[in-house]
Amino acid sequence: MARSLFSALILCCVVPLQAAEPLDAFPAEVEGKRRHVIELPKVVDESRFMVELVPGKNALADCNLRSYSAPLQRQVLPGWGYPYYVLAELKPSKGTSKVCGSDSESRRFIRVRGNGLILPYSSSQPLVVYLPEGVQLKYRVWRADKNLSDAHSK
Repeated sequence: MARSLFSALILCCVVPLQAAEPLDAFPAEVEGKRRHVIELPKVVDESRFMVELVPGKNALADCNLRSYSAPLQRQVLPGWGYPYYVLAELKPSKGTSKVCGSDSESRRFIRVRGNGLILPYSSSQPLVVYLPEGVQLKYRVWRADKNLSDAHSK
């Protein structure tokens, strides 16, 4: 009797934890920033891959080169140990000062440049990034070649 009661208690406590998705642990907002999620597919050798985060905004811009700057901070979800990333508020970077034609202004994606935007590839859990309001998240997967080249001593 005691054994079956103990087993039932274990099942009640353990099953909900296993059934929960890793994403359920993350709040929808952190510091007023919205959650963005990237779920990467499984690959054979994840050590050969990296993920480049490309946050940015669609804005009206002329022919001059423009970008924003903001560092990305890695944080860990308390009690869970899951990593997540928070992008600081965007600051406009200095652009070029070319003379543009009157028809050169158009809406385009202006990216954020900063430290920490290239991350290791991991398909075992979602990649969670919190961004300020109005900022979009795009990403690119980089793959290293299987072949290694020899360096020569001189």
